Amino acid sequence: MGIRGNPFADDVNVLNDDDFKLLRQAVAARRCEERIGFRTYADLVESHRPNRPCPSCGAGHYIKNGRTPAGYQRYKCKECGFEYSTLTDTIFEHSKKDLSDWVNFVTMMCHNVQVEAAADMCEITHKTAFEWRHRVFATVDDYQKQTMLKKRVWIDETYVEDSSLLSQPDWKPKRGLSKNKICIAVAIDVFKNPYAVICGHGKPSTKRIKEAFRGHIQEGSTIVHDMEKSHKALVKSVKGIDEPYKADTKDPAYLEGMQMVNNLCAWLKYYLRRFPGMKQDNLQHYLNWFAYQFRVTRDKEKWPKVERVLRHLAMSETTFRSSWA
Repeated sequence: MGIRGNPFADDVNVLNDDDFKLLRQAVAARRCEERIGFRTYADLVESHRPNRPCPSCGAGHYIKNGRTPAGYQRYKCKECGFEYSTLTDTIFEHSKKDLSDWVNFVTMMCHNVQVEAAADMCEITHKTAFEWRHRVFATVDDYQKQTMLKKRVWIDETYVEDSSLLSQPDWKPKRGLSKNKICIAVAIDVFKNPYAVICGHGKPSTKRIKEAFRGHIQEGSTIVHDMEKSHKALVKSVKGIDEPYKADTKDPAYLEGMQMVNNLCAWLKYYLRRFPGMKQDNLQHYLNWFAYQFRVTRDKEKWPKVERVLRHLAMSETTFRSSWA
């Protein structure tokens, strides 16, 4: 009999390459359904958006209008006449791979696996893996624009080297918080909502700090910070309650008071170190994904991570910008 008494082993061994490929697809589709409840893109999208409005005019009145060559339902808007399918304006629209491949890839992204490893594990090309990663990034581009930190908010800055400067002929390494370093304004509130945005180069000015956090901290919140001069104006601008701590790693009060944001900075630095080949122009996209994924992880007991991300992808109307490549 087959391997270790497996009754299906001999049947599988005699399959030709084409039939074996079909068998693998069938098995992957079943595993996909067992894991997330869906086998196809259409099942996923239609479940989360059963009455999808017209992508062109936003009207909710349509008629069914046949199917696409790939078998997806096609609709025609009664208001403007625009024709669209189940997958129009989703990141799955032009995908030639099965949903099970995307499930595997999203799993890799939820673990911040480098693109080369994700490509190997998901059996896709490096080019495809790179594009898929940026398709996912595109769906969270506006995510932090809606962030509002409330009640008790910890703020700080962390720094990363600007690798784009290394190729400049007059580049010289500098010590301390020089202009060679990109400043990232970081914050987190008592509800564990994170925020991370690029805040120029070098030590931030009052203006840069206010611009970074403007509209993202609720008025009257308690602002916990490390007595950086640029923070004072921010506290005043949000009519906040000032709670400063002198930055001293030997002071237990500072370590305890700033622990929330110090931990967030450490996690962010660890996350960014996993992508050494990242272009600096894409840094904010990585920060947006970090913030989104942080909240997904926070709520994973309520909603498993991969399923929640796939729901987000299915509901996002996003056009991929190939210029990122």
